[in-house]
Amino acid sequence: MKPSNPHPCLLLAVIAAATILIPHITRADEHFDTLKVGGDAYNNVTVTMVTATDIYFTFDGGMSNAKLKKLDPDLQKHFAFNADKATAFEKSHAQPNIAYHQQIPRQIPQPGTASNVTEGLEVGQRFPGFDEADTEGNALSVSAYRGHVTMIDFWATWCPPCRGEMPNVIATYKQYHAQGFDIIGVSLDDDRNALAGFTQAQGMGWRQYFDGLGWNNKLVKQYGVESIPMDYLLDRNGIIIGKALRGSALGAAVSKALADN
Repeated sequence: MKPSNPHPCLLLAVIAAATILIPHITRADEHFDTLKVGGDAYNNVTVTMVTATDIYFTFDGGMSNAKLKKLDPDLQKHFAFNADKATAFEKSHAQPNIAYHQQIPRQIPQPGTASNVTEGLEVGQRFPGFDEADTEGNALSVSAYRGHVTMIDFWATWCPPCRGEMPNVIATYKQYHAQGFDIIGVSLDDDRNALAGFTQAQGMGWRQYFDGLGWNNKLVKQYGVESIPMDYLLDRNGIIIGKALRGSALGAAVSKALADN
């Protein structure tokens, strides 16, 4: 989501707090035939991420997450659950999230400003290309992904909805990458180290565009993006076939696009 001109000190506090929390995030990639959470049981489970408080996983029925404190003691020990650290994590997380959600109302564009692309690119349109450099300094362009089903993902590490959706994005990438699915991340972060730490911790194997300008990010302005997370799914020819895809809708759209091509 896009904040509406937040006070600079408040925004810095939100970003700083989110950055501090990043080291708590680890990847697991472990498989369990059955995972019991309270009175529920999940079959064919693959753990995608573990934080100080939660476990995220895929299973036969899709994707889910659960509080570590609801697992049996052996699994809590297995995932290094620490009740005191979890409580501290939740307390430190609470205020940044409250501050963030207080900023959710969309920003009203100032008179005389305009993006290079009319707001609201629609399904069926060709996604306008770009030629930039990724975080490693290598050439990055939409045209180079022609022949792949590609998602352009606008996001940031400090964005709670982006972090919440990321396990689904990661799982979809892992499931379909070998079949021709790829992602280009466009990060609205202003801290390169925070971005690098987050993507490495979560095993995000795709390339990222970063210029450190936050909401003034060059590609954000170019494509008229006004809230995040925002994504555009492109077919092998660069035509938009989906946008703002969340949860199971992303996997379903990717699967169909790969089958259609």
